[in-house]
Amino acid sequence: MKFIGIDLYTNCFTACFLDEKGNKLIIIYNLNTEGVGKFFKEVDLDSYALVEATINTFCFVNLIKSNVGQILVANTYELRTISFTNKKTDKVDAYKLARIMKSQILSGEEQVRPVVVAPEKIQDLRALFTTYRLERKQVTAVKNRIYSLLKQNLYPLIKEYIFGKKIRKTIRTLCEEKHVLNFQINLLMDQLEQLESKIKILKERILCEGSYYMKEINNHTSMRGLSVFTAIAIISDIITVKRFSNSKKFASYLRSTPRVESSNEKTIIKSTNKAGRKVAITLLSQGLNHFRNSNPKIRRWHDRLRVYNKAGIVRMGMCRKVITEIYQMLKKEEYHYFMDPENHKQKMNEYIELLKKKEVDYPEEFDIAA
Repeated sequence: MKFIGIDLYTNCFTACFLDEKGNKLIIIYNLNTEGVGKFFKEVDLDSYALVEATINTFCFVNLIKSNVGQILVANTYELRTISFTNKKTDKVDAYKLARIMKSQILSGEEQVRPVVVAPEKIQDLRALFTTYRLERKQVTAVKNRIYSLLKQNLYPLIKEYIFGKKIRKTIRTLCEEKHVLNFQINLLMDQLEQLESKIKILKERILCEGSYYMKEINNHTSMRGLSVFTAIAIISDIITVKRFSNSKKFASYLRSTPRVESSNEKTIIKSTNKAGRKVAITLLSQGLNHFRNSNPKIRRWHDRLRVYNKAGIVRMGMCRKVITEIYQMLKKEEYHYFMDPENHKQKMNEYIELLKKKEVDYPEEFDIAA
């Protein structure tokens, strides 16, 4: 029986092999066909490997998983609290991972919670959402720069006015007498419109790729304020609701639950869980007003707490309530209690029209009703 700790990098990986007696062997392999082939000669189906999560980990795991008995992916954030030495090198990191894996297999007790290796379709969706968030950040940066230039030159305009579709032509000609300023505004406006066009194309691609999860999307969108796009973001984050035994773990993974530390009579509320994913919570927070206005129970709760709590705390609490309701919908495979049938039908019909336009296959049972 071999226990392997793998420290993975872009062009190579360091593997530490431990046996049951504690004998250690550390080898550095190139991350190519020849290097992986040499690694395969050292392992068999009685080998247990642990690798730390990084950008190329999932692809690496798919490459070697059939040649080892078990391979687990460790969450980088959790491993910060598990350290045997202050010394940090590739070999030390690999040895540390091997020791954790050995302890977990021989003792039968979970030392680290493994990261779920997502299916290829989910990995593709996650990659698309990462690109989407990057493009959105660039849009925000460009808008901020345009607003800053106008404000700097004493044009007292609010952002909502500047970037309205109907007013952009006016903004382009607003500073014609100031040639340098006019040049910058038009350059940035061109960049903004190009980015918005790319985001539209990217968003449509995400919607098309998400059609594989039509059943889950149909369930999600029964909640007011939850769009098809946000539904796909939730699916890409959680993979499946069956991974979570209760709503608390579900909410924690989606970064809506604060960490709590308690000692004697002292309790400290800390930041939310950083080990989960954050795409869904970002999109959900943008539609909170719809959730609040469509759900009498949440609206009463919000109004009561808003009297004596900060807006940010109440907002995160409302996110947590919405996420808990989503969990119950998915777990029970039923529509939302406060579902608006017409609103739900409209969202699904618009989505299916897009899929038809893009010639994307989807289950016939969800076809538009006559």
